[in-house]
Amino acid sequence: MDLLQMLLACTCFIIGAHAEVSELSARIVVVGSINMDTIIDVERLPRSGETIMTRIPDTGKCIPGGKGANQAVASARLCAGTARCSVQFVGQFGGDGHATALRQTLIDEKVDISVSGQHNDKTSGQGLVFLEEAGTVSSVVIGGSNVAWPDNIDLFRDHLKSAAVLLLQREIPERVNLLAAAAAHAANVPVFQDIGGEDRSISDEMLALVTFVSPNLSELQRLTGLPADTDAEVLAAAAMLQRRGARNVLVTRGERGALLLTDSGGVLTTSSAAVPGGRILDETGAGDSFRAAFAVAFIEGRPLAECMRFAAASGAIAVSRVGAVPSLPFREECEQLVKTISNESERGACHGADEEPHGVLSGDKGLQQDGGLDEIKFVPRFSSRLNAMKARSELWEGQSMSVLDWIARQGTIRGLSLVDLNFPEHFNSPQVTPEAVLHAVEAAGLAVGVINMRYPSQFRRGALTHPDDAVRRQAVDLTVAGGAMAERLGARGLVIWSAYDGYDYHMQMDYRKAWARTVLACQEVCDAHPDLKVMYEYKPTDENSRFSVVGSAGAAALLVREAARTNLGVMIDVGHCLMAGENPAQSAALLGDSLFGVHLNDGHSRLGAEDGLILGSVHGQMTTELMYWLQLTNFTGHMGMDTFPQEEDPVREAEFNLRRARVHWDRARRLRNAGLDELLTAHDALGALELMEDLGEI
Repeated sequence: MDLLQMLLACTCFIIGAHAEVSELSARIVVVGSINMDTIIDVERLPRSGETIMTRIPDTGKCIPGGKGANQAVASARLCAGTARCSVQFVGQFGGDGHATALRQTLIDEKVDISVSGQHNDKTSGQGLVFLEEAGTVSSVVIGGSNVAWPDNIDLFRDHLKSAAVLLLQREIPERVNLLAAAAAHAANVPVFQDIGGEDRSISDEMLALVTFVSPNLSELQRLTGLPADTDAEVLAAAAMLQRRGARNVLVTRGERGALLLTDSGGVLTTSSAAVPGGRILDETGAGDSFRAAFAVAFIEGRPLAECMRFAAASGAIAVSRVGAVPSLPFREECEQLVKTISNESERGACHGADEEPHGVLSGDKGLQQDGGLDEIKFVPRFSSRLNAMKARSELWEGQSMSVLDWIARQGTIRGLSLVDLNFPEHFNSPQVTPEAVLHAVEAAGLAVGVINMRYPSQFRRGALTHPDDAVRRQAVDLTVAGGAMAERLGARGLVIWSAYDGYDYHMQMDYRKAWARTVLACQEVCDAHPDLKVMYEYKPTDENSRFSVVGSAGAAALLVREAARTNLGVMIDVGHCLMAGENPAQSAALLGDSLFGVHLNDGHSRLGAEDGLILGSVHGQMTTELMYWLQLTNFTGHMGMDTFPQEEDPVREAEFNLRRARVHWDRARRLRNAGLDELLTAHDALGALELMEDLGEI
């Protein structure tokens, strides 16, 4: 049974007192505002203290609107002529002449208003909409009856429990939204929260209750305090909302279309649809039309990619007309525009996004699309080196500088998602228990990324390769325990790096036995934790062993092949690559699916020297090329900053690292979209440089 069938099986007959809705259908409940909008055509907005004349003499028409009513009417029109859904609006009407017209508008649109309130002592909500010639709108909203809600939602609580979806906006009191969202959430009803309306913050409690939170770009910036000019910045800001408890973040980006960051880490982007007639007349209601269409498609069980296309078509039609409610499209015209969009998309080289049902988009293996409307891609979530939080302790306002304090300090890093811990190094204190770590990580708004093995000095002659069987047994057991800790903390994987598994002199080690012991140890760890990703981090040299047993990407790839365990892969470190004389991008490309993680940093390319500098600070193009190949190989693994701030503020340094990582990631994506793949195929170095020059990258 598909989602639509289940929804239809669970719904009941909806008999509205004011709307003829009697079909068996999934019910959309909209809790929100209703206004009478006065449309005022102007050349521009007046300056402070200035009086201007309207652009059109007979402007000032009154047209029904309000974000709640817009979404209710849009949903009803998109459901019209089908048995798929019906719409119920819950709002508060005033006692003036506008209220009569507003009620009749919803009744005529077959919207059930039977549980809406009436306040004879209040005026209706009103919107003064200033419409400029380019279609840009600015509004002033008079709350009126929209703010006169009862103290509880008992009158319509049961209607929420039996709904297929709940739509909320922000032109009514936040307490009403919170009560409605809590009731729907408790009944497992999806909740869509449009951020549009009053400019106010949103609580973590509210974010945790909604299924989709949907801001536009300016609203996203206000909510997070982060820029949202590029795709990378939008993703970073959306990820911050997820760190606060949001599940799916749907961002409308105007002419750039929309972007959806799913709770599994997948991303779906949709370009804007062509505006019928080729001209934007009025942006009023376009966002409401988009979100209502997405919700209708969602409850019909359409794939998320199709939901995005349907919503894009609805929004495009809305801006081609003047007024809020009058501009909202009907189902048939949306379906026609979607067909046009789909045909254009099908000329692209790759398909498949539409085959995934919504709710199961995976962040583990995103589908890369070379063209067309939709693109699902991996969203990088970054960690940063925990030990770096020791630096510049005088800048930290905490009570101490324990491991738990370092985690708290990392929680102040804007854009950070994950905490990586060293085992057993970070767990040597009785206070640092798994429970204490989980509590600290949650309090910091983060999650555990990976557990890094750090072998104590008792393994000075080797850990996984120690010549003494008993000591080697201890090292393997310790590594297995590290895997157990990773699973206990919900980490993405276990990283094996041993500074001691190597040698200093010729004639010191039996290389074949050391290699065989490494293979056997990795097999045992992988077998002990078959559901955990185990990553071997290679390094050519270290102050503790001048030559490493696994010292290059080639050796690491051979280790993975000989161990023959599907949960064993490689962690590359940019600094280690530079130490080995490797190009990190080439190493990533050749490792392919065996690459499970990347430690990001930079250095001065001195063989055998590890600098741990800020990402891209020395090798900008190299860093972009690494990001390019991570995207080209569909990399979905762990990404962590492994830098060594000493004089720098480690929080500022980490934030700068994160910004640069996202800049390079976005730069690589732009190069792919601009045709770099073809230039590489032709070995056209000059063409690639000219392309970067054209894009302003060099």
